[in-house]
Amino acid sequence: MTELPIILDNLIEDELQNQIEDAMFDCVWKFGNDVSRTLETEYRKFINPLVYDVSPFFCANIKSNYNKNIYNKVIPLIQRGCYELKFNIEKIERCYGGIHALIRKKNKKDGIHVNNIVPHLVMLYYVNDSDGDTILYNKKLDDVPYVINYPDECCDLEVVHKITPKKGRILFFDGRYYHCSSTPSKNIRCIITVDLFGKFEDGSYEFPAPKEDIKNTLRYS
Repeated sequence: MTELPIILDNLIEDELQNQIEDAMFDCVWKFGNDVSRTLETEYRKFINPLVYDVSPFFCANIKSNYNKNIYNKVIPLIQRGCYELKFNIEKIERCYGGIHALIRKKNKKDGIHVNNIVPHLVMLYYVNDSDGDTILYNKKLDDVPYVINYPDECCDLEVVHKITPKKGRILFFDGRYYHCSSTPSKNIRCIITVDLFGKFEDGSYEFPAPKEDIKNTLRYS
């Protein structure tokens, strides 16, 4: 039986890793003052992150027409990862890139969240080596309502996994579980996050594709 989370290192060759890293910096990016907030909320006043320890970030919709070049490079990555896991894809709901800017405070946790309100498999690809672990918690949507913006303040969350960014590393986990990123202090942190629908061949997990497009949080792990 498949057990999540799963970490795969160097599944794709160095050349494709380098191509993806180079292409990420040619994306059409949007800027946000604080990675813990969604794009749909009003941005906070621009402030100096080195003073206030806010985690500014840049995001890119990889699936957009503006970023077809990078998306064409990411598709083989998704296919190989799912083939390795024996996961049959029904739908790719979203594919986003994110860059964390540096802040002074080490390992500051960003907003704890889930990407989508329906069951899905998260595929997280680390574009470069950096600090700023991805943190997975023991609670999921069944335990903590989606409408709670700060679950760590009112719910008993326990850290069950910490995954350090490493170039070429892929993390797969059950998207129903709450998780967050943490901020880098040594090098910028660049990731690609994908929400997948489908099922594992061994029947261990099934994430049915929604019949209609769903509204997600646009947060980054």
